[in-house]
Amino acid sequence: MNNERDILSRFEPTKKKNWTREYYRFPTEDFEHLLRSRPEAFWQCEGEKRALRLFHAAAQRVPAYKNFLSRYKIKHQKVRTIKDFAQVPETDKKNYINAYPLEKRCWEGDLTKLNLLAISSGTSGEPKFWPRGGYQEFEASIIHELIYRYSFDIHKYRTLLVIGFPMGVYVSGVATLFPSLLVAGKKYNLSVVSPGNNKAEVLRAVQHLQKDYEQIILVGHPFFIKDVIESGRQKGTLWSRKRLRLMFCSEGFNETWRRYVVGETGRPFHYRNTVSTYGSSELLLMAHETPLSIYVRNLMDKNEKFKEQIVTTPWVPNFFQYNPIMRHIETSGPDLLFTSASGLPLLRYNLHDGGSIVSFKNVLSTLDSTRPAWRGEFTRDSKQNTIWQLPFVALGGRTDQTMIFYAANIYPEHIHLALNYGPYLKKLTGKFVMHKHYLKNMDEFLEINIELKQNILPSKVLVKSIENHIFNKLRDINMEYLFITTHNDKDLRPHIKLWPYQHEKHFKAGLKPRYIMASVK
Repeated sequence: MNNERDILSRFEPTKKKNWTREYYRFPTEDFEHLLRSRPEAFWQCEGEKRALRLFHAAAQRVPAYKNFLSRYKIKHQKVRTIKDFAQVPETDKKNYINAYPLEKRCWEGDLTKLNLLAISSGTSGEPKFWPRGGYQEFEASIIHELIYRYSFDIHKYRTLLVIGFPMGVYVSGVATLFPSLLVAGKKYNLSVVSPGNNKAEVLRAVQHLQKDYEQIILVGHPFFIKDVIESGRQKGTLWSRKRLRLMFCSEGFNETWRRYVVGETGRPFHYRNTVSTYGSSELLLMAHETPLSIYVRNLMDKNEKFKEQIVTTPWVPNFFQYNPIMRHIETSGPDLLFTSASGLPLLRYNLHDGGSIVSFKNVLSTLDSTRPAWRGEFTRDSKQNTIWQLPFVALGGRTDQTMIFYAANIYPEHIHLALNYGPYLKKLTGKFVMHKHYLKNMDEFLEINIELKQNILPSKVLVKSIENHIFNKLRDINMEYLFITTHNDKDLRPHIKLWPYQHEKHFKAGLKPRYIMASVK
């Protein structure tokens, strides 16, 4: 086994290395052993050291960040501890990304030294370019290898990986393709095909290539993969004939949705046949589900008292584990802050994602006290003891991407929760667009446009059912909405419009859904 210090010394983003070569030399199995054997405090301590080193390097070598600190009269030499670092002003798109030219936010102010440029989808505003360097790809390859090997067993089975993210300049496609190719080039019987988010091409690839493989991994946005599986079944694809694994990112879902989609494949549910990841254009992968996080989330979904000991939200949040040596995560009020050695180094960066940090120790003690036999249950269903002693992040959703309706903040995540309801899963794709209308007297009403599945016809009964369910769900989990609907004599129920599958107006094929549109008068 490689020396512990030797392994950790490789995570030094400020050093100039051939990072592709470094990845092929990286001892992933030894690293995974450390994830199981070293305590959470060890990873937090190592992460804090790296965050401080990155801060001092950026303060000296990144022109924009150097200027940013001077504006706030911050002398980086005086920031010596992680408590000092927590007092440094946070950055975000408004005060940092939009305030400085792209090249000034790069190391040494030189954009040309970075290998790859991607573009964000623009769902929260004007699209942005995000350069990526070699170290970022090194990290991404390690994370993907850990997922593929320890959740999907690619070291045991001949595997076909089918990437269903949009390709071209978009972040998710290339950010999955490139590290997956590096993983495939190591020592695994792993082949990668990347048809993009074209359902017909994904199904064609599976149909023609599956005979040569023991396992298929489908990767893409959740609602796209759900559509692929359902459409495949209708066209005669027998998903249950192969080991099938699913990997998602960009959109949340609840456990009812997860079990439904796994059920549609004809295979039994367990904690290692799906993985959802948490990423962004700026930071790539920040965290991902593990068998343990999925197990805990299922318990939270079934047991309200258990959930209340883990998180404070009235709903079950997305729940991931993260490694502090790759992403230092803090909280600032309801928001999460990230420090990461991206192509553009980001320090205490606020994505305006709401959430909280949950310690591994807290999760473990809650499991031990409330479910004493949990280890045997978890190991039996997950097939192996993959328990990494890493902290968790509970993701609540965008805090700057809401619909304000009669002073109540309506979050897309809350509508997702309502639509991910058993009776609707066979009728709706899960995609929706909401916007606020004004009547002539300037009264508001909230309109939610929802996409039907292929060959499903709209009906007044379904519209009324969805309207009531969303209304009741919002009142149940959104205290602001409960207040306005209780203390207002107007009918504030949402207006539901059902649209045919892939309708050009709101749900054009190939586009990532935009959940909020500008108000309409």
